[in-house]
This record gives sequence, structure tokens and C-alpha cells, in this order.
Amino acid sequence: MSIKIKSLKFKGIRGSRKTLELPLAGKSIVIYGDNGTGKSSISDGIEWFLTDKVSHLSGNGEIDLKDALRNAYNAEEEISEVSISFTKASLDCTKSLYTKKGKLISEILNSSEEYKNYIVQSNKENLLLRYQFLTDFIDNTKGEKLKYLSDIIGFSEVTKKKEVLLKSYNSIRTEIKNQNFETQISTQKQVLIEKIGAAVSREKDLIHTLNQKIKPQNLNIELKTLSDIDIALEAIKQPLNKNILLELKFLQDTNLALTNLKKEVSLYNDEYEKYFTEFEKIANDVKAIMQTYLNELLKAGAAVISKKYVKDNTCPLCLSPKDLSVLQSEIAERIQEIESSLKMKQAFDKAKESIKTISDERVTKIDIFLSNADLNKPENSLLKESIKAIRDKINKYRVSTSVKVTSGESLDKPAALRLLDSDFAIQETISQRIFKLNESIKNDNSTVLYSNISASRDAFVNIQKFEKQKEKLELQRKTLELIYNEFVKKQKEGLQDFINQFSETINDFYQYMNPGEPFQEIRIVTIGEDDDLNGITIEYKYNGGWVSPPQKYFSESHLNCFGISFFLASVKAFNSINKFIVLDDVISSFDQNHRKRFADLIFEKFSDYQIILLTHEKDWFTNIVTPLAKKKGWQINKIKWTETKGTHLNEKPTDLRDQIAQQLQDSEIENLGNPMRRYLEYILKEVAFNIEAKLAFKYDDVNERRMPYELVNAIRSEIKKCSSDLATMFPILDRIEGSALFGNVLSHDNPMNPSIGDLRAFWSDILDFEKIFNCQEPDCKRPKVSLLNYDNVAQEIRCGCNVTKYNWKKR
Repeated sequence: MSIKIKSLKFKGIRGSRKTLELPLAGKSIVIYGDNGTGKSSISDGIEWFLTDKVSHLSGNGEIDLKDALRNAYNAEEEISEVSISFTKASLDCTKSLYTKKGKLISEILNSSEEYKNYIVQSNKENLLLRYQFLTDFIDNTKGEKLKYLSDIIGFSEVTKKKEVLLKSYNSIRTEIKNQNFETQISTQKQVLIEKIGAAVSREKDLIHTLNQKIKPQNLNIELKTLSDIDIALEAIKQPLNKNILLELKFLQDTNLALTNLKKEVSLYNDEYEKYFTEFEKIANDVKAIMQTYLNELLKAGAAVISKKYVKDNTCPLCLSPKDLSVLQSEIAERIQEIESSLKMKQAFDKAKESIKTISDERVTKIDIFLSNADLNKPENSLLKESIKAIRDKINKYRVSTSVKVTSGESLDKPAALRLLDSDFAIQETISQRIFKLNESIKNDNSTVLYSNISASRDAFVNIQKFEKQKEKLELQRKTLELIYNEFVKKQKEGLQDFINQFSETINDFYQYMNPGEPFQEIRIVTIGEDDDLNGITIEYKYNGGWVSPPQKYFSESHLNCFGISFFLASVKAFNSINKFIVLDDVISSFDQNHRKRFADLIFEKFSDYQIILLTHEKDWFTNIVTPLAKKKGWQINKIKWTETKGTHLNEKPTDLRDQIAQQLQDSEIENLGNPMRRYLEYILKEVAFNIEAKLAFKYDDVNERRMPYELVNAIRSEIKKCSSDLATMFPILDRIEGSALFGNVLSHDNPMNPSIGDLRAFWSDILDFEKIFNCQEPDCKRPKVSLLNYDNVAQEIRCGCNVTKYNWKKR
């Protein structure tokens, strides 16, 4: 889509007391107005319509936005509104403000999903620039610059996906670490060695070894697969004392579980020591960590200052006197300090989560084991107490993670919690009991064989299970690592490609406005290593070397040039829906040369955009923008303010003409002299321009404020030299010039009180004079009699349709 604005209408919004309407028909417009005439009523109204805020008002907590938007003269029952019609009619909408039960309510009259989506998308585009926000991007911190661009180009969403990938990758790494597969597999291999004399790793080797064990029993059974083992166990003579075998299995399983826990002792101790170290760092500098909670507040304060919401040297929070530049520097320093504190807190959180996860999993496993009914037997009471003691010790690790680091409480020192070999002394008792049980059945070959085959089968199956789990997790880890690394690579390449192109556009616009100046190759540069981008800075070449930041050598004018270049580059890069922009008084700090270059830039590079250009710089408006705007078909107007009308546009001649005619018809002649004066001046200027009447040049506003007699004399002189046809209309000029009203309209204050007859006669002569130089054919496309339509063959000055024409000898 390429949405442009067809018309704007403001009523009771900011300076506009009555209806202020701009029928743009998709065209660009430049509007001049002195400070205080209400130019920003237009930009404020558009911004509020599109974003539900006004940036230079929203940053001040003392201002009620809705109340500030309403014209101060509005009666309570009056409705304030902004109406915008677009080149796509389905998006046309009126947004209003009105009082209901003593409260200001806003209402949007287009409730379609299409309109809602349009507003959402428009809020992502760069549509309005004000002078006070030119240097916002430059003044932002490096991190804020990255966030700003990331949010606009969708990089932040990509970063979120990257963070999800990284979180998944780290989660799998942690799972592999916590499962401690190597320890568990090693323990099971020890069982195989103990039961069958070999730590076999393949199924065929296990089957072969077991067949060798079975063969002396003459069972006529040959194992071929793992499933055959159950058949063999059934065929083996059942032991005489089944309870002995069950007890033996219970003790072996218990010993195995304790062996696994014992092998992980260094893991628990090391992770707790890391947690303890990070805890101590923060506990010894709680103040720094508490400061991290002020991070967002400080960033908000920095934004308030950089965006110039605060004008005087006062702290925006405590309102005490403070040099804003010093305050801004102090805030930046504190934010930098907080960044290092945040990194310390992140390291603490990581260590805390690690010991908590490890201890949680082990305590849960032990709790499940403690639920075994065999532990409730009298002969196992000591065993149960020993396991509970180990569980309680590991649980202290878990409990330690609930201590608040800012509470002033201390953690137990690692030496006090460290698991020791002596904590597993019960294993000696278990081994003795296992030995005695094995001794009791050693002469029962069938029982021993049954026990060994069963235990080795279980150990082999467990090894296979652990290896499959490990292989699966390792595959996931490697896959995610590959995806993550490739994702980061593409993300950085995509961002860098965009930044390179974006920088090139910014530099092109900047160099266009600053040709031949020493600041060259302006570019945006990312900060950070590998996948950890943490900011963006701006650098440029100066005297052959790279310099950063711009504030180091740029003047205010150069900084503002960069601000405009950045905004316009953003428009080109990011605005995909709207084809209009609003520029509100953006060249105030520019010198004459830069003002001209900026005007050339927008007319040349943004000719396909609809631009609403507001300015209070009269010389720039008159001598630079207006001539360019006329060539490009822009609308040109001036804005004024009166207590009666509020902010309003300069009256169009056609409107003034109708107003005069209506007052004459209604015989309302009071103060009618001034409107007639303005209309006569307009007609005389237009004729003088079209026939190229020569007037002496005068500086500044005097050149515009030509007195009627100067214009009449110049027109008469030019016609006398060039056209005998037009010389016949001199009597009309004589009547106008000889009228008492003409003499008085030379002054803006007309003390004369003419009769209605005098006014009608004077008005009639003005209209007759106007008709001579305006074709009366309704279908004439260029009705003005002008040298632009000159016929070189016939030597005639004429209108566009060639009906109204006069002889004219060019000089």
C-alpha cells in the first residue's frame, strides 16, 4: 500500500478553535506561520490520531494529554475532533474528544479490523519529525540504539527466537550434566564385571558369556537374544530360599544407588561452592544489586532529558536545581555501573539454579527409594537412617537456595555442607550383608546362576537405556547447537546487511546536505562479540581516522543534519504502508546554505512522498521552499491565529471574493474596506506576475507588501509598451486608482466610512479588471492570461484555451 492523505480536518484541537480544514487530495503542502499561530496543532492532531499520544506532551507527567489537546476556548458540551480521509476510503476516520459525566472521553468512529490493523502498522513507521526530537537517536545509549532499530526492523523478535533456541540448548546441556550418565553407566559396568567377569558392551557378547555360564548346568538351552534370558531363568532350578534372593537383590540395588550418589559427590560440592561464591559477592555489595531495580527508572530519566522534555536545569524527579548536562552524564555513569551489577546477578542466578536443580532431582530420587517397603524391615533400620541422613544433607543444598541474598542471612560454608566418603559408610555394612548372603547360597549353583544372570541382564539393559538417553540428548544438543550457531550467523549477517545499507542511505542524505565537509562515511556499527550484540554506536571519518560518537566534533547544526538524515533514511527503509510524512519546524538551527540543501533534498529525493512541511522561518519559506513547491505542484499556505477564529489558514482569494459579495448583498458594509484591499492586492500581484511587470526589488517582507499604486503603475507601464489591446482597459484602472477608496486602502486601517454605493462601484471595477485577465470559458484549463501561454507566431498573450487573447509585443 501507498497511503496518502486526501484531507485533514481539525475542530477544537489545540489552537484550532473552529474547523481547520486542509483539502490535500494526496498532494504535499508547505505551511508558514509565526511562532504561536498554532502550526503544531496540525502535527499534534495527526500524531494523536495515529498514536493516541503527542510526544512533546506525553513526556510531562503534569500534563493531562486529553485536556491539553482540547482548545482552551471550547465549551464543555463542544466536541473536539480530528478527521482524516485517506486515498484508501475504507481507512477514513474521525477521532473525537468529548465530556461525559465530567470526564474527557475519546472515541474512534472506524471500528473495522482493517482500520485497527492499519493503525498498528502505522505505529511502527516513521511518520512525524519535530525539531526537539532530531537528536534522539544520537543521544540514546548504545543499548537503546540497538533496541530502537531492533524493534523497527523486527530484529528484536528474531532475537527472542534466538533466546528460545539458546535456552533450549542450555536446558539440554544441563540435563546431560545432571543425569551424570557416565557415572551411572560405570556403576552398571561394575555389576557386569562382578557377575559375569566382563563389562560387555554388545548384546552378542553378553549372550555368548551367559551361554558359557549356563552350559555346565546341562539345561539344553542356548540363548540367542535378550528375550531368551527369561526362558533360561524359568528353566533354572528355583532357589530353595526365595527370600534370600529377594533380600540380595534389594541390597545390591541399594548399594548401586548409593554408589551412584557417592560418585556424584564432587558435582554437588563443586556446584554449591560456585553458588556460595556468587552469593557472597552479592551479599557483600547488596547496595549495588539493589541499584539494579532502579535501572528502568534511570533509563526513563535519561530519555526524559535527551528528548528535552525538561527545559530548565532542574532534576525531573526531585525538582531540585541541577545542570542537565551534568545530570545526564551522572545517569549514564550509574547505568553503566548497574550493567556490571546485572551481570553479577545473572551469574548468581545461574549458579543458584544449577545447585537447586541438581539437589531437587537427587532428593526426589532418594525419596522414591525411601518409599521401598523393604526399608521398613527391622534389619534395615540402620540402612534407612543412613540413607535419610544423606538425603537430609543433600536437601541442605536445596534449602540454601531459598535464602534471600539481600536479607542479611548467611549461607553455610561449603566445608560445613560438603558430602564426605564417611557419609556413605553404610555401604560397608551393605557389602558385608551381601557377602554373607552370597556365602549362604554359594553351594546352590542354580541360585547363584539365577542371581548372576538376572543381575547382569538388568545391568546390561540399564547401560543400553542410559546410552540411548545420552545419545538422544547429545543428538538434540548437537542439533540445537548447529541450528543456534547457524541462526546467529544468519541473524548477524542479516542485521549487518541492513545496517550497511541503512548507513549508506544516512550518509548519502547527510553528504547531500553537507557537501565538501570533513565528516565522511558516516555509519552505524554494532557492538558485541559472537552472538552477544549489546549495542550500536555511530562513527565517521574525520581527518583520516574513525571517530565516535558524533557529539565529539559535530556542531548543533551537524547533529541536527544527522537527525534529519536518520529520520529520512528510516522513512525509506521502514515505511511500507504510508507514503506521507510530517516535518514540523525541523530546520531552525540550520544556516542559509544548509536550509537550501535540505529543501533540495526533500524535493529531489522524496518527490513520490506526500510531505506536510510546517515552518516559522519566513525567509526560507518565501525564497527557497515556495518557488520549489510551485514547480512541483505543492499546495502553499500560511497559518494565522486570532482569538475569534483560533488557528486558521490564510483566506483563499475565492473565499474572500465570496465573503465580499455576500456582505454587499446583505448590505453588511462595516469594515468591508480591508477585505476589498486584500482582494485587490491579490489581483494586482497576479496580473503583474503573469505579464512580468517590472518592479524594483526590495528586501525581506517589503518585497511582498507592495502598495497597490506601485502595482498599478508597473502594470500600466508594461501594457503601454507591449499591448494596444490591453491599453483600452486603462479607464478601468483610472477609475480604480481615482476612487477615494483606493486612496484609503493604501492603509490597513481605513478611517473612512464609505456608502454602500461607493463600495459597490469600487467592487464592480475590481471585478471588471479581473475579468480582463481571466478567461470566462468554463472549460478553460488555464484561465489566467499569462506570458506562459504566449503565442510567438501571432504575438499574442492569451489564456490556455486561446479564447481570451490580446496582442503583445515582447521586449
